[in-house]
Amino acid sequence: MRAVRFHDYSGLTGVRIDHIPTPPVDPGALLVRVHAAGVNPFDRYAVEGYVNAFVSFTLPAVLGRDFSGVVEAVGKEVAGFRTGDAVFGQAAADAEGTFADYVTIPCDRAARKPEKLSHIEAASLPNVLMAAWDGLFSTARGLDVQPGQTILINGAAGGIGSVAVQLARWRGARVIGTASAGNLDLVRQLGAEPRDYAASDWLDDLGQIDGVLDSADGSNADTLCEKVRSGGRYVALRGLPSAGFAERWAAKDIACRVASGPDSAGAWPDMAKVVAEGTIRPVVTEIYPLEQFGDALAALGSGHARGKTVLVVRD
Repeated sequence: MRAVRFHDYSGLTGVRIDHIPTPPVDPGALLVRVHAAGVNPFDRYAVEGYVNAFVSFTLPAVLGRDFSGVVEAVGKEVAGFRTGDAVFGQAAADAEGTFADYVTIPCDRAARKPEKLSHIEAASLPNVLMAAWDGLFSTARGLDVQPGQTILINGAAGGIGSVAVQLARWRGARVIGTASAGNLDLVRQLGAEPRDYAASDWLDDLGQIDGVLDSADGSNADTLCEKVRSGGRYVALRGLPSAGFAERWAAKDIACRVASGPDSAGAWPDMAKVVAEGTIRPVVTEIYPLEQFGDALAALGSGHARGKTVLVVRD
């Protein structure tokens, strides 16, 4: 089978399509014929060695985590799935990835793909859904969003932000979403009140908010925290902006935390149920064939993120 593998940590120059054996089916797993695979910043960071502090790879390693496809074979200990089922989900960070014709997935990391979603749409969701879920709903790391609260999502047009807007609205929160001028209509369509973060008056008349979910780089974190009420929360998805940041704002009774998508993996069945109910509208803006994986990975650094990038593995 074809598989996009990285052989070192030199960046995209060390990544290529190899032909390797189809993986075996573990007793508690599914062998999935991949139709589409979501592309995430994690994939770009992996090939540059930036995630080695918390993920151990055995090189060469297959890239990719998100997938949508069809079950080719079912492990002998698996119940609830059968050959021919259309499924979507996410491989673990340290498992062989999904940029390949086939992938073996533990059954608890897969769910049936809703019929109304294409494989491309379904493949775009798992990573961003897990990150948004943890950032919004975790009591330990996230905002613990409650109905009636007002929250601000910074970077609301991006892959995580666009899903977070919809999840927060589903929970019953009022949502304010920041984006570049060209993405404000999308943010409005998703259900948030849009704000252009480049405008001089972008935070005027905002009032006090209950929390911030920051999917951007944290460069305006202090400005955002100034709008959070006493007792509220600021949750970052890419790390806090500086040492001492959390302590400084804790003195003003604002809790600053870092959410983690992988930590919410146990809630995957709940997330899949929300998707099946039609709550989430996938936002896919870039589609590439598997052979153009390099272009797909390079596109992640283009800025002004809008939705997700997906690789098509099988038409």
